[in-house]
Amino acid sequence: MRVLVLLLLFVSSAQAELDIKHWTTPEGAKVFFAQTKGLPILDIQLNFDAAASRDGDQFGLASLTSALFGTATQYHNEEQIINAFEAVGAQFSTSSLKDMSIVSLRTLTRQPILKKSLNIFTEVIAQPSFEQTYLTREKRQTLRAIEAAKQSPASVASLAFNQAVFSDHPYAHPKIGTQETISQISLKDIKRHYQQYYVAKNLTIALVGDISKVQAKQIARQISHGLNVGKKAKVNSIVLPLEQLQTIHIEFPSKQTHLLIGQAGINRSHPDYYPLYLGNHIFGGSGLTSILSDEIREKKGLAYSAYSYFTKMQSNGFFMMRMQTKNSQTKEAKKIAIRTLKYFITHPMTQQQLQDGKDNIIGGFALETASNANILTYLSIIGFYNLPLDYLSGFTDKIKGISAEDIQKSYKRLIDMDKLIVLSVGKAI
Repeated sequence: MRVLVLLLLFVSSAQAELDIKHWTTPEGAKVFFAQTKGLPILDIQLNFDAAASRDGDQFGLASLTSALFGTATQYHNEEQIINAFEAVGAQFSTSSLKDMSIVSLRTLTRQPILKKSLNIFTEVIAQPSFEQTYLTREKRQTLRAIEAAKQSPASVASLAFNQAVFSDHPYAHPKIGTQETISQISLKDIKRHYQQYYVAKNLTIALVGDISKVQAKQIARQISHGLNVGKKAKVNSIVLPLEQLQTIHIEFPSKQTHLLIGQAGINRSHPDYYPLYLGNHIFGGSGLTSILSDEIREKKGLAYSAYSYFTKMQSNGFFMMRMQTKNSQTKEAKKIAIRTLKYFITHPMTQQQLQDGKDNIIGGFALETASNANILTYLSIIGFYNLPLDYLSGFTDKIKGISAEDIQKSYKRLIDMDKLIVLSVGKAI
């Protein structure tokens, strides 16, 4: 216990001293930098507003484009690129979500190594050579993943819930696409997507590591200078609240039913963000100690786990309760989950529940921001979603000031019990 207390004090102190610098490159890229000392490592994350919500009707286009980074440039093939990163011990990766496409680099900060890492990194981003051979390979792998998802009731449930809550919004479709859309995407489409969205004005750069601000400025400029200036992508429309209750069942030959209950949610700048965050932690986000888990698992034994969460995206995400139960117990689990949510909204929690929730979040948040990788994630969120620079330092203070009444009011404003999505995937009994 003494060691844990000392660790928390150390982490809290380090977090308090974290000084986030922010500027914009001449080409228009936003930059967020935090200097951390002790380890000769630099983490870089490039966040382009170039993800699935920019697919248009070519579902999977953004994901395919992201996957092709590092396969070829104007000067090197895939094997040479891989060897170049490995030769200096650098780690390169890409991923594509619904809001942002991410390109990351972790490298040592010793000057010769750093220079080589950055040179190959910027070449991969600014001078890609999209080739049919690699596109064919990625499409084949994607089609296999799509087929595999059809055999998973969890994947079927997630996709159906997204389609129900997001309707005709750009968030509704699967980010990896469908068999029909993937088959039709061409090399020309990939190049067009890259040229439109992988531009400096559509980029947020996050840097965390043992370098100076002068070095950080040079690195950010090297990255953005190689890109076209371009234009910032237009903001997607806001996800609208549901108009009516939706009860959806999808037959699936499984012994258990996946049950998802929820509705449209919030984004990170929502005025009730903090009370909803704390409230969800207490209600269903804290694992086995949550209210929802206690009602579903401990008291009734209906599921091994039952939890809730908010997805927080640029245009509002969703709120969801999720569990997996025996087919024969689906109706009972559904009834208790909805009853538990309604009671949570209409009855204030105890002071002990409130304090336990605060203590758990505050203690965990300190540990979450202890590593460069986690700080990098938070910098990326701050930059991409236009959050205040004191988001990290002020987070725990915001949580401390929330009352049980604040939580109850925020849930009443957001959750409409008469307009939930109640979705089940399994064998009806």
